[in-house]
This record gives sequence, C-alpha cells and structure tokens, in this order.
Amino acid sequence: MFLTVADENIPHVSQAFASTGHVRVLDAESITDKVCANADVLLVRSVTRVDQSLLSHSRVRFVGSATAGFDHIDRAYLRERGIQFTHAAGSNADSVVEYVLSALIRLSALQMRPLAGLTLGIVGCGNIGGRLAVRAPAFGLHILKNDPPLANAGHSGFVDLESILAESDIITLHVPKSSDTYHLIEKSALQSMKPGVWLLNTSRGSVIDNAVLSKVLDTGRIGATVLDVWENEPTPDLGLLRKVTLGTPHIAGHSVDGKLQGTVMLYKAVTDYFGIQPTWDFEQVLQQDLPPPISADPEPSSNWLDTLVRCLYDIRADDARMRMLLNTPHDQVARKFRQLRRNYPSRRAFGRHRVTGIPSSLLQTVRDGLCVVCQ
Repeated sequence: MFLTVADENIPHVSQAFASTGHVRVLDAESITDKVCANADVLLVRSVTRVDQSLLSHSRVRFVGSATAGFDHIDRAYLRERGIQFTHAAGSNADSVVEYVLSALIRLSALQMRPLAGLTLGIVGCGNIGGRLAVRAPAFGLHILKNDPPLANAGHSGFVDLESILAESDIITLHVPKSSDTYHLIEKSALQSMKPGVWLLNTSRGSVIDNAVLSKVLDTGRIGATVLDVWENEPTPDLGLLRKVTLGTPHIAGHSVDGKLQGTVMLYKAVTDYFGIQPTWDFEQVLQQDLPPPISADPEPSSNWLDTLVRCLYDIRADDARMRMLLNTPHDQVARKFRQLRRNYPSRRAFGRHRVTGIPSSLLQTVRDGLCVVCQ
C-alpha cells in the first residue's frame, strides 16, 4: 500500500486506485514538490510539468500521464532516477477522430460543399491520423497520407508534404510536438496550399505558425480553418480566434470515454508494475450514463448527416464557449481557458450512441464513418 498523488481531472482516479493505497487528488496547479515528497506514484495530465524541480526530493517510483502526449515530461530525468513512466498513448484517438469528422461535416454544411470527391490530406498517421484514414473514406473522401517516420520505417502508401499541400482540398494535422514539427506549417507551406483549402489542427499549437496564419487568413486564400490547439496556451491569440471558422479550447480528445480510457491504461500499468491484483471494474463504469437512443429522420436531405452529428457532438457549442474569451479581460484569459478545459461538458464516444431511422443510402456511411450502433 502506498501514496498516489493524482490530478483531479483524471476521471475516477480515486475509485480506480483505492485498492492500491491512499489517493490524494489535487488540481494540477497544487501538485508541487512538497506534495510529491512522500508520494510513491504520481499521475498527471498535460498541465503538470514533471521534471527534477518537482521530483528531486521525492520517493516517487512511478509517473503516469493520462494523456497521449508527453512533452510535459522530462523522460531523461525519470530514466536517470530509475522512475518508471507510462502515458496513455491512443486513449483519446477516437475522440479526436470524431472531433475532426464533426468539424468536416459542419464545414460541409456551412459551405454547402459535399465531402464526397474531396481529397483529405492527413499529416501524421499514428494513433489518430491512422484511424481517421480508415474512417474518412466512408464519407467519399480521397485520402493522402504523410508520415516521414513511418515511411522511413518501410511502410508504404505515403506521399511527401509538398504533395499534401498541393493536392489536398482539406488538410488535417496529427503530429507530435518536436523540433521537426515546430512551425511545420509556416508561410511557404500556407502559400503552397490549394486556394480555398480547409485547414484543421488538433495536434499542438506550435505546429502552425499562428502569427503567419492570422495574416494569411486576411487574404481569403484559406477557405476554412478549425483550430483546437493554439500557440502560447493558455493565452491564445484572440485576433486569430476571431478569424477562424471554428475554434475550441484544446478539447478534441476530451470525450468521457477517451479520458476514462486514459485512467484505465494507467491503472493497468501501475497494478502490473507493482504486482497488485487489479480489482477495479472499469467496464461497469464505461456502461454508466449511456446516452438515450437517437431517432433520426429517415428522409435523407442535404444536411442529414450534419443534423445527426450535432446530436452526437455539437462542435458549435464548444466554438461558442471558446469565443467567450473575446469578451474576457486579458489578464483573465488564461484562467478562463483552463476553466473551459477543466469544466468541459460530458461528451460520449460515437460508439456509445444508438441510432434508429438511418436512411438505407447512408447506412454504410454512418456505420463505417461515424461508428455508431445502427439499429
């Protein structure tokens, strides 16, 4: 039995780790070196920077991040100290894919431009981009994939970034934060894109040069922009926010199921590492509070998919909440941005929804693209 210090935004963390010992749950800003001094396990999300300054006087033996990314973790220091580390790679992948699909269907409705026949360029084909490449063709999209690490490892089916920029009607970014991806999309890349391109970023804010993007948006060259991530979070460029088509506060992966899957992955890793018999029934938790069945209008129309997807996840609501920052005093923007993430409303994975009344002409699209339970 030992002490676990955990971020309060890790769902069900107290319930999950109760069998391992005492669990102390805190907001991210309160996880300090003093708090960690007597901890054996530290569980965080992306806000907490885990490095020598946090752990130098602690007895922590295991660090887990309930997030797919780990750029907030000094892994070299953890290796030096012999501290075990794990993160929830892929836990929220389906959530991000569903965010992207929702955004594309909304843009299609806004611009009265069918998705069928358009070319979707996916930059980064790991857990998220790879799953998007499987689901997006159900909407009639032609897929181009770019992922230099996978291509260099011998995987086939990839094109270079220049081809993505020149040939794609839609470009979506799913790359990790690194020196190679910093400002991957800068002035020349933006100017190389097809006029009218739709540009989406759900990876890291610094993958796009936000200042340059803001200037390019003034020219009308880009047809639509969807940003879930921003440079200088939690203080995004409010001028850029005014110009994007849809803007959200880094919540693409924040479905109930995606976040809970992160907890499950940490729980399995901790119990395995310490040789503890797992007792938490997470499957029961996943079955709680399932959304009621959706009865769709069986008569297909030009906006049928948009109407259905807004029942599953209405991206407009997140955009409206984000735009509240435009009326927030500058010195309170960071606090408000964090609150939007911390107090994010419940959103279930599409696969937890049951839908009836699906037109036969759209059944395959809904089943294979949205992955809802079709009844």
